[in-house]
Amino acid sequence: MDLTISQSEQVWVSDITYLKIQNEHAYLALITDAYSKRIMGYQLAQHMRTDLVIDALKMALKNRGYKH
Repeated sequence: MDLTISQSEQVWVSDITYLKIQNEHAYLALITDAYSKRIMGYQLAQHMRTDLVIDALKMALKNRGYKH
């Protein structure tokens, strides 16, 4: 796939990972700008329900520099 990204906020990527904190797990959802590599939004929680990702996306939308 040929995709040319020429500026920030053209493409966002997301991921969820888990962190072991003492004897428990926490889940970290990240929304990252593919061009600048800036983390646009994140959320940390002890669950992996949909609101984990929705909250990270809401933060990313608030942090946009370009209000398309």
